[in-house]
Amino acid sequence: MQMFRKNSFLIGAALGAVMPLLAYILTHFTAWEWFFGNKPLSLYVIAGLINLLLLRYYYRNNMENNARGVMLVTFIGVLLLIFGKGITI
Repeated sequence: MQMFRKNSFLIGAALGAVMPLLAYILTHFTAWEWFFGNKPLSLYVIAGLINLLLLRYYYRNNMENNARGVMLVTFIGVLLLIFGKGITI
């Protein structure tokens, strides 16, 4: 558990990538239609919200490098959703 408290950019990026990867796996390899209806992006939104909570935790506990890693992964994920799914802003 001490590893998660270490202030490292790579650890933050790895932890920030967990929820979007889980959302991708659940969206593409399971049948979540019964739970979310016809809205496959809802899992990605939930993953983004979890990353924002993780980001807030890291900034509150003065772990800026971890927060930067989570922020970078979240930003890249949003860009991939916008350009990959053709979402208009």
